Amino acid sequence: MANANHKSRAPVTERFVTVQKSARHHSLSTVLRAIRAQRKLNTTYCPWIKLAGVWLEEAGFEAGERVRITVEDKRLIITPL
Repeated sequence: MANANHKSRAPVTERFVTVQKSARHHSLSTVLRAIRAQRKLNTTYCPWIKLAGVWLEEAGFEAGERVRITVEDKRLIITPL
């Protein structure tokens, strides 16, 4: 009978990341219009998330592969195409 590997871990099925924000860039025409009108452009921000790690490969995703992102209320579902 083979010895059981008592040090093996169960696969992690949850990951936690923080939603970041980056300033949105205005088009050149929008900037020029604001300069001509002598008004200040408000900075708006765009949220983003970076997903990276071996766990993506373990979940069945490959580098360069296209994915579908389904958007639901406070939920993103990512599936390979």
